[in-house]
Amino acid sequence: MKSRATGGGGAGWKTCGAGALLLASSAVFASSDCAFAPSHADPDGRARRDAVSRATRAFAAAHPVATGSTFHPVARIPRVNYVDDEIFGKMEADHVPSAPRSSDTEFLRRVTLDLTGRIPDADVVVAFVADPSPDKRSRMVDTLLASDAFVDRWTFYYDELLQNTRVSSAGSLWNQNMNAYHAYIQDAVRSHKPWDVMAREMIGATGVTTTNAAANYILRQQQENGPAQDTYDNLASATAATFLGLNAALCTSCHNGQGHLDAINLWGSTVKRQDFWGMAAFFSRVTITRTGTYDTSFSTISEKTTGQYNLNTTTGNKTARTAAYYTTTPPGLGDIAPAYLRTPLNPAGGAPLAGESNRAALGRLVTSDPQFARATVNYLWKEMFKLGIVEPADAFDPLRQDPANPPLGSWSIQPTHPALLTKLGQDFAAHGYDLRYILGVMAKSNAYQLSSSYPGTWSETYTPYFARHFAQRLLAEEVWDAIVKATGVRSNMSVDWAMQLTGTQTQSGPDLNGRLMGPFGAGNRDTVPRLNKFSIMQALTLMNNNQVTGRTHQDFAGTAVNKLVTANATAPQIVTSLYLQTLSRYPTAAETAQCLSIFTTRNGGSTAYFASDLQWVLLNKLDFVYNY
Repeated sequence: MKSRATGGGGAGWKTCGAGALLLASSAVFASSDCAFAPSHADPDGRARRDAVSRATRAFAAAHPVATGSTFHPVARIPRVNYVDDEIFGKMEADHVPSAPRSSDTEFLRRVTLDLTGRIPDADVVVAFVADPSPDKRSRMVDTLLASDAFVDRWTFYYDELLQNTRVSSAGSLWNQNMNAYHAYIQDAVRSHKPWDVMAREMIGATGVTTTNAAANYILRQQQENGPAQDTYDNLASATAATFLGLNAALCTSCHNGQGHLDAINLWGSTVKRQDFWGMAAFFSRVTITRTGTYDTSFSTISEKTTGQYNLNTTTGNKTARTAAYYTTTPPGLGDIAPAYLRTPLNPAGGAPLAGESNRAALGRLVTSDPQFARATVNYLWKEMFKLGIVEPADAFDPLRQDPANPPLGSWSIQPTHPALLTKLGQDFAAHGYDLRYILGVMAKSNAYQLSSSYPGTWSETYTPYFARHFAQRLLAEEVWDAIVKATGVRSNMSVDWAMQLTGTQTQSGPDLNGRLMGPFGAGNRDTVPRLNKFSIMQALTLMNNNQVTGRTHQDFAGTAVNKLVTANATAPQIVTSLYLQTLSRYPTAAETAQCLSIFTTRNGGSTAYFASDLQWVLLNKLDFVYNY
């Protein structure tokens, strides 16, 4: 999931604040003065790709998957849609060998986790494996897209993308507003509301944040410890990153991009602070009036009919906005009018039309910008494939997108598959920015359905080709929900599933007080990003946490183990059942033999202890906490 640790008025904003006035008297800084630059120094996504590739290679070596297919050239993998045409076409042209197609159980577990955030039910695994229909994978995708669990999973995705959290380092939503924002997102996903409609509603929202909850997009970026211009800057930066994938705009909120982004983002290095102010000026008529305090508070968002972005501040979280500190073009400007950021895809920029409000204009300009669809499908591709076509996914460089117009010097084209990114964006727009539609296109492709196991000799140079599926550790909430589903014991939270939680900072009670969820790196949707790495603490937690040990106990009514024992299941039946319920697959012959040997030699024939020990072991297998 995307979490912008330097966005939304967080730590990255403050280091370029008023204190920087002591360091320089002009708008030209040394790059070391900018907190953004060193924290985003992966312009080609190479570090991210290498990390994911190496983790997958290590995981697959220890957990080979029976694909049911031998290694073969990519030309022999059927092409289902344009995704396959582009992915396999490039591999074939460059003679890159592909992983085979995934097995039924590998595919089913993966697509169920990706589309619903949960592992599949054991009976679904059994039925899916037994189904001989050639279209069963496509039909399963359609079933998952139509499920209530899909609504939970993708509400969670938007909560993450929009950084819906109770408390932030800027202004805070607090409980009422956070919950209302969550409900707005959930209703939008459930009702198939198009993403462009959501974007315009949020950017242009007015009213009370508990009744028109889209207005929490504005409230979320309120900077309470600075002048109003800091809030406008936050909104401009959040809009650029969330809807356009242009996080380089953050850097230019304090100074020109030149001298800071030269080695990070070619387009960003051409953006001036005045250009950023033009984007922020679309929000310069926003007023935010808070009523109440803390968790009982709500705010009213309104829009004035006059006012511009004034260059009259010397305090707050940004460098000074005065003529003494920054020279405008033309010199001497005291305020800035709304002006949309220019890119090669949108060279004309834009401004409000006659009679159009500033924010309505911005919503129109953002959602009609081709970069809006491109950024969105890239974010979604990363959710499904674990790596974006552009990496980092929120760090698009508009000057490095077109192979027909390559950048000068040593810069490379940024997307791994430029034509595919364009086709996905155009297809998404042509189908009304329908989330389910575009996810279905991805999930039904054979490119998505490749195995994470690679029978040949893997090379890191194959990573940008998506020559195998990449493995990733489950999110903290997915780990918890997988434990709940595998053991058959519901959560004692106020919701049935951790994926239904409103915010990461509302976790409480014995399930989610940090003892189990905390070690899996949930982040805070503000200054602390999510982590997908594995750690010794996570391993110790799975082995020792009572939410795991209690749910595998043979004497606790309702557990999967207790049900098997009560039903007088045989040892072979226990092995098969617990593998299906916990790992979403049948045990191999070697695993069955090993388990039965342990049953007779170590458990003395005690079915109850054997079943309890076996599920505890399966919950502690690395493949349980990995989506592969």
